[in-house]
Amino acid sequence: MENRSRYDQEVIELTNQRELIQLVQQYLHDPLRNESVLPANTGILSGGIDVLISNYNTAILEREKLKESGGDRSPVVRARTNEIVSLRQAISQSLRNAKDELTAKLEYARRMQYLEAGRISNIPTQQRYVLSVERQQKIKEELFLYLLNKREENALTSATAESNLHIVDPAYGVGTAGENSLVILMGALLAGLFIPGLFFYLQPVLDVTVRERKDLEDSLSIPFLGEIPHNRKKEELVVGEKRRDGVSEAFRIVRTNMDFMLDKQKKSQVLMLTSFNPYSGKSFISYNLAASFALTGKRTILLEMDIRKGSKKDKDGSILLGLTHYLSGKITDLSQLIRHYPGFEDLEVITSGPIPPNPAELLLGQPLEDMIGQLRERYDYIIIDTVPYGMVADAPIISRIADSCIYVIREGMMDRRRLPDVERLYVDGKLPRMSVLLNDARYKHGGYGYGYGYYGYGYGDSYYGYPNS
Repeated sequence: MENRSRYDQEVIELTNQRELIQLVQQYLHDPLRNESVLPANTGILSGGIDVLISNYNTAILEREKLKESGGDRSPVVRARTNEIVSLRQAISQSLRNAKDELTAKLEYARRMQYLEAGRISNIPTQQRYVLSVERQQKIKEELFLYLLNKREENALTSATAESNLHIVDPAYGVGTAGENSLVILMGALLAGLFIPGLFFYLQPVLDVTVRERKDLEDSLSIPFLGEIPHNRKKEELVVGEKRRDGVSEAFRIVRTNMDFMLDKQKKSQVLMLTSFNPYSGKSFISYNLAASFALTGKRTILLEMDIRKGSKKDKDGSILLGLTHYLSGKITDLSQLIRHYPGFEDLEVITSGPIPPNPAELLLGQPLEDMIGQLRERYDYIIIDTVPYGMVADAPIISRIADSCIYVIREGMMDRRRLPDVERLYVDGKLPRMSVLLNDARYKHGGYGYGYGYYGYGYGDSYYGYPNS
């Protein structure tokens, strides 16, 4: 029984030693603790391992101090890192050797334990059970006491470790924020009023585009023909026999104003429309002004003379016959180009046709003057929709066959600093009987009437005749 107890005690001690080595190996090879110190006083009986662990921990701490002063790229830090790597390898190899040695001793002790167990196999069953329980209890008791002892040692080591934190200045208070809440609320209120007010003040100051009729009258001496309000319905043709909205009435006023500017001695009038830049609404003005003349019973024809843009296609996808066919000599019968505009008895249209390779040369030719001469004999008004003046040579070329020119300026589209260029066209006489028309006017004030320089005229629904929302 004494031999059995001795071998049981030896098995317990060897098992504990091997489990400790396995714990240290797991800690050493854990990727999350690659740069951490290893537990000291592990209890491993091999003295060489404790010395290696102590040297390893010392090297880790010294490298951290050197990093604070020299950085990661310091030669001293790199040398210390190489030393740490070597120590880790030495510790790992020592643990493997110690584990192999303990495994061999444990196997021998267990063999001897089994031999002694065979000798006492004839002991009564109950006594053998009691001995087995006592053995297991001793194993667990010794392991528990060992781990409890190590926990107390580590807690004591952590409590006595010197901290590298130092208090430079003690904390002090400067008072509680928001003590005078009334001042903060008044400041917020003033800021809320000042910032939007500044925005609304600077917006019109920084806006250099034409915004109203006054901008044109202050900078130009050109006769002002009228202004067309903003078309909120997004319709291409707003003039009609039964239409009484603000935009339709504006075209009627422009038509009336033109009677004072046209040459009454001529039986037929040729009007051309141009602008400073694209998207000024020349086509919109041309169609509706032509429709307005047609409503008075005057024979009117509209010429789409922006031949650089090309005409629309019909239902089968082919380009409609137009001006370029006649100017190039492919068609000599002008009646083949004229199309009746639906909804208006006295309004007809000639489209531009396909885009030619030489638009300026076609417009300079004699066919253009011959065509206008034929149209003067058949129509009272010939309205020509042209390209912007100055961008290409088309508008100055077309102006030779026109009796009057309407220069369209769209609100918010033209820089006021370019108005002197428009004034120079009028002073130099480059456009015949030149007048200015303001398109897409957006009124920012309320009132009764249209504000075209005549007596107020309204219909009671709203400013332009649309129902109030």
